[in-house]
Amino acid sequence: MNDVILGVTDAPAAGAREWAVRRAHARGAALRELLIAPARDDVDEVVRATADAEILVLPAEHGHPYRGIIAGAHCPVAVVPEEPAGDAERHGILVGVDASEVSQRAVAFAADEAVRTGQPLIALAAWEPVAVGTEPGLDLWTGPMPVDLTEATAAMLDRALEPVRAAHPELTVRTRIDVGDASMLIEEASRSAVLTVVGSHGRTGLSRLLLGSVSEHVAAHVSSPTVIVR
Repeated sequence: MNDVILGVTDAPAAGAREWAVRRAHARGAALRELLIAPARDDVDEVVRATADAEILVLPAEHGHPYRGIIAGAHCPVAVVPEEPAGDAERHGILVGVDASEVSQRAVAFAADEAVRTGQPLIALAAWEPVAVGTEPGLDLWTGPMPVDLTEATAAMLDRALEPVRAAHPELTVRTRIDVGDASMLIEEASRSAVLTVVGSHGRTGLSRLLLGSVSEHVAAHVSSPTVIVR
């Protein structure tokens, strides 16, 4: 049916309701409500309800990541704050990017939203210094080494954006490469974004160092309407 589902909890939900109504109207989809128990012990029921949904919209609750629901949902999950944080004029569709397959789906979702709303796509990738060890007995610093991964991150970001640029040559795409914890960087950047999009999980190895799995943190600290894509 590709319905838009509004999850009704005990949290204030005027913002989530308004966002869900606009989404349903824009997609020509039906809007249906789903009561979610305050204890969040009905995860399986919620997950089953998303099998034929276009998106599940949930009201943001400070510090609540909706971990089980996001992990099991069959569709993207939007977490919408009652009042978006930050006083900057909002601009752009922000997407966190790493080298994982789920990140590619997040990029595609964000690009579609950017095209639909006439906003630029802002693609953010992050890397952190790599911790290295030493030989036993050697008195050497073993903290994070200042290995510059900017070039490797930029190459990964370009590859991730190739399909979007090919499919939407008219779309304005802006890239941002930062050093630090991706969760915090995306949270900060989202304060000025119209919409934030992340993948539900990242990868291990180098890809994880570049971005990692940030969805839990972002879902618990939303500063703008935020969509987690599986």
